[in-house]
Amino acid sequence: MGDAALKLLLPEHLERHVPGARRGLAFGIPALDAALHSGIQRGQITALEAPLGTGGTALLLALAEATLQADEGVALVDAERTLAPQAAAHLAARGAFWVVRPRATQSAWWCADVLLRTGAFGLVIVDQAPAPARQVAVRLQHLARDKDTALVIRGRTAAGPGARPPFSALVLTVHPRDSGFVPGLSGGAWPAPRTLQVTIEKGGAPRALEVPLGFVLPHRLRPHWAVRDRSANTGSRISRSGRGQRPRAAQPHWPEP
Repeated sequence: MGDAALKLLLPEHLERHVPGARRGLAFGIPALDAALHSGIQRGQITALEAPLGTGGTALLLALAEATLQADEGVALVDAERTLAPQAAAHLAARGAFWVVRPRATQSAWWCADVLLRTGAFGLVIVDQAPAPARQVAVRLQHLARDKDTALVIRGRTAAGPGARPPFSALVLTVHPRDSGFVPGLSGGAWPAPRTLQVTIEKGGAPRALEVPLGFVLPHRLRPHWAVRDRSANTGSRISRSGRGQRPRAAQPHWPEP
């Protein structure tokens, strides 16, 4: 190929001839994808700060659907088991879509570890889990890099901005605007807000933009007594006879590196 022909090639055409050059994952929402440029990076941790009722679940499902349409597998770890099945049922027809629901929220990181090791997913999402310990975050980041997988973590609402996962290459903070609904857990679908205000933090100064939504927000289920995290209340309600007590979930065994 001559020099004249090379000058006619556009940058996106040249990327096809560069080994290992792959574009990040897109949300399928034009305003947000244009602001992210290269999308959600593979091999990195992306933190999503979006309390329940702000549209964070809708963004995660939009990201999952766009990834499935690109013929890549998606695994979602529903740490608190509150994602309504009907909210994500349509994704099963799009491709390889897995939903993992651990018995305890802390087991979500073990589930993410196993899912990343398979290398079968282009996107792994951990939804509504407490911030991982530093050594766990390092382990997951290394696995995501080795498997070229995007890892998106959405933490608990009460954790606060200071509890975001360590080593997050990208942080998205979602604030509701003109929503017309009351945040909280619901038994039915909520009307969609007209816009979401999203703040993007990636290296330099944070950037804020408004993202229009044209779909109904998926609702969440109320936590069930049989699957709630009892790690903080292990010393309460202990009877002398020990009867009537539910067995605690065994601690997961971490795979060897």
